[in-house]
Amino acid sequence: MTIIEMPALSSTMKKGKVVKWHKREGDFVKKGETLFEVETDKVNVEVDSLASGFLRKILLEEGIEAPINTPIAIICDSIDEDISSAIVAKSSVSVSPAIEEPDEAEFEISKPPRIEAKEKSMTKASPLARRIAEEEGIDIQTIKGTGPGDRITKEDVERAIAERSQTPMAPSKAEAKNELEPEIEGYEDIELTKMRMVIAQRLQESKANAPHFYLDITVDATAITQLKDALEKRSERLGVKISFNDIVIKIVSKALKEFPTVNASFLKDRIRVHKAINIGVAVAVDEGLVVPVVRNADQKSIAQISREMRELVTKARNRKLLPDEFQGGTFTISNMGMFGVETFHAIINPPESSILAIGAIIPKPVVMEGEITVKPCLKLSLSVDHRAVDGAVAARFLARLKELVEAPLLMVA
Repeated sequence: MTIIEMPALSSTMKKGKVVKWHKREGDFVKKGETLFEVETDKVNVEVDSLASGFLRKILLEEGIEAPINTPIAIICDSIDEDISSAIVAKSSVSVSPAIEEPDEAEFEISKPPRIEAKEKSMTKASPLARRIAEEEGIDIQTIKGTGPGDRITKEDVERAIAERSQTPMAPSKAEAKNELEPEIEGYEDIELTKMRMVIAQRLQESKANAPHFYLDITVDATAITQLKDALEKRSERLGVKISFNDIVIKIVSKALKEFPTVNASFLKDRIRVHKAINIGVAVAVDEGLVVPVVRNADQKSIAQISREMRELVTKARNRKLLPDEFQGGTFTISNMGMFGVETFHAIINPPESSILAIGAIIPKPVVMEGEITVKPCLKLSLSVDHRAVDGAVAARFLARLKELVEAPLLMVA
């Protein structure tokens, strides 16, 4: 008998929710075969069976959340094996329906301070004034007192009521909803997945909290294109086909090594400069966007980066990416050149301080030694959190990226 437990898919994971069982009770499952899916903040992770046998009992239904290490299923060698003792043990474990809202602690969402009864009692007001304010639904603490010692009187409350009546009433929730959601025929509402909710929350948080500024630079892509072509010809010897992104990851890692303050995060009272250079690359998946992370990219060769990226992208698209493989990034790259997009400004991936947007390689007329010639060019756009990185530092960093892209052999210098 094998007890399947809720797996800890990352070092910070405390609970998990099974969103889908790939096998039904009584089915035979092989070791290494996908057994169920667990929902995380960004992706649904497919979990493989730890043993071969019959799925004798599912202890945790789909949509239910449970702490890690909680027994969630039983696999037996025989379909008739007695599992009563395991079921009794499971009955003592408490599980609860999953809450479909993102963890507030993760996003540091601030709430208005709660007004305790003790604080209310400190407000100077007559009993009659308090009673009238309570009946009218007015917060007594918002009223300015004119009595002795700033005591709030009946007249102060009546004045507040009169002022309120002169203020246009806010539309009801239903009215506001109608204003925001006009009744147009032929529409379809798409329910947000957990991934889409988290993406929306984090990007809104980034734009609201991080003052973005943007730097653009045009780069001659001749040398990096030649390097990519040369490495492609040696793909059999390298054991992997090198992509444009693989080279850019290496270039960015070298530039970050030279400009460590760009490899940083803004905290409430300090700027944290990261020693590790962990570069994330935005990857589109069916449910939205994930950012697999190449850790310590500065310490790896282009071929090593390429092999790792292929594995990460495959896992991301097959929903097998583990949280530790898309968390902990210090800088992000987003490339939309394959769609023909020439330039765009990406939103910073919090808690990072910068993100590099890469456009398409387009033939452009350029002036060289007084003559016009055509060169393959691309736009690099850097989005920066001004709280963490100054404009001059970001400009020098982007200029260094341009230099390395135009002369990639400098990476070995």
